[in-house]
Amino acid sequence: EQPSLTEINEAIELITNGGRVFRISEAMQSSSAKPSNLGLKQWFLLSGLDQINAEVNALNHRLEIFPQGGLQRLVTAGRLRELNMARKLLHTIWGSANPIHQFKPKPKQERLQIYLPKRGGNDILNQLQIELAKEFGSCSNFETGYLLALEALLPERRLNLFESLLHEFKQLLEKLSTQNCLALTAIPSGDQPATDPWVQQQSLLRQRALMKLVGAYTQLPREGSLLPLAETLIGSANLDGEEPELCSLYPILIALIEGKPLLIDGKLMAADQPFALLHLQTLVSNWLLRNGERIAKEVLEACSNWPELRRTMLPLELLPTRELDRLRNKINSLERWQNLFVRPVSIYESKRVFYSLRSGKFVSQVLIEPRDNELKTLLWWQQAITILLETRDALAPQLEILINRFGSLMVLLLTRVLGRAIGLIGRGIMQGLGKGMQNSNLSAEKP
Repeated sequence: EQPSLTEINEAIELITNGGRVFRISEAMQSSSAKPSNLGLKQWFLLSGLDQINAEVNALNHRLEIFPQGGLQRLVTAGRLRELNMARKLLHTIWGSANPIHQFKPKPKQERLQIYLPKRGGNDILNQLQIELAKEFGSCSNFETGYLLALEALLPERRLNLFESLLHEFKQLLEKLSTQNCLALTAIPSGDQPATDPWVQQQSLLRQRALMKLVGAYTQLPREGSLLPLAETLIGSANLDGEEPELCSLYPILIALIEGKPLLIDGKLMAADQPFALLHLQTLVSNWLLRNGERIAKEVLEACSNWPELRRTMLPLELLPTRELDRLRNKINSLERWQNLFVRPVSIYESKRVFYSLRSGKFVSQVLIEPRDNELKTLLWWQQAITILLETRDALAPQLEILINRFGSLMVLLLTRVLGRAIGLIGRGIMQGLGKGMQNSNLSAEKP
């Protein structure tokens, strides 16, 4: 969009050599100019609408960037309803506004810059690494509400962890591509066998990322003696196994190693297409954030028994033991709630939450994908949650019919039976009052 002459020449040279170029800049918002010959009535209306629209856009932007849950989301939704009612009230009082000033939601805009020298998997991987490094590097305020362990780390430590995980991810993909040890064509979609090299290397990948986070030769005092930090943390950390909420990464492996297209929303797309690249970026970003959260939890666990480690990993407000234990208890409670209720419900509803960074801010989005295989692996108490949901879905129509019939019966009783009875009683009272007034008049007329 709107390229310069130099950019056009560079793009033509890159495309003729077999590459691809996409550059979409953020569109400038054109502010609608108000007419100068406004009456007092139109001025009151437009000024009120501008204030309401600005607050609605701010609330919508907050919901998109910082997803809320529970009571806070209900309060925000209630505020949006109040603003919509205020807009209707203004139109009712002051009349209709000029069509130019009618409210339109602020569109989501995203900056996209893709420069691929070639269309192979290595070039796509390099492009993903560059974009993700920019996103993580520009994230100054990391507030999620979900990844509490990552939020607790110092910003420089968190950035170092992201860079280490991204480097290890790239190194492992290049190693698997060189050895050609992935028989991806023989693996069903969504399955990850335990003997697969990618699954086997995940524990070692996290250990190497943790070693780079703290330094391979760093030593810290503990109870009067110097201990190797990396070796001590890796020895006490539990980094085995896969993350339960991570989606299958075989689409990434197929696209980046074998150069095969991706199946996105029921359509096959080449990996060098802009939408496919954004989808790959979301998957890799989700993998980085979830693995970073797992490593950060192990660091917090070690900090609880190692006061000297807190000064190098945690901010000043988490140095007190009480504050650190409060954070750990909050993380454990959130994890238990996720395992007990949120994860079984998400699996049963075929939903998966993806975490990513866009424009330097944390974003969570829910995508629909079949999770029938995971549903079979749930524990009995997790399957009980899905059975309760199925029971609710089965009984909901019958309960709705019962409530409607009960409501119709109550209307019949109130209008036909009780209403008529009240009417008869009122008529009798009025007739009694009328006869009483007649008798009093007759008695007054007698001499």
